[in-house]
Amino acid sequence: MAHSNEKALQFVPVENGERRIDVSLNSDETVLKLSSWTDGLGWCVQKTMRIDADMLDDLHSSIGAARIRIKNKIAEEGQHTVSKQKVLTFPIIG
Repeated sequence: MAHSNEKALQFVPVENGERRIDVSLNSDETVLKLSSWTDGLGWCVQKTMRIDADMLDDLHSSIGAARIRIKNKIAEEGQHTVSKQKVLTFPIIG
């Protein structure tokens, strides 16, 4: 647990429209906070996760694997979309 005189190291938040993830280091823990934007209130924290150093590497590996699968799926769906498109032929006049 962090001592009261220690300050957390804040990283630039990851924002996507009305959702945001704040990442900070507090002693030997990584703290993730998921927030949502509410008109009139601003950013409201929905969930907070404290991840110890031992779990951080495993989480990083899992997120990397998920990222690769999502990119591959998007690429695969893009290839299927291209192959399903119809090609129109026009008569040659002349």
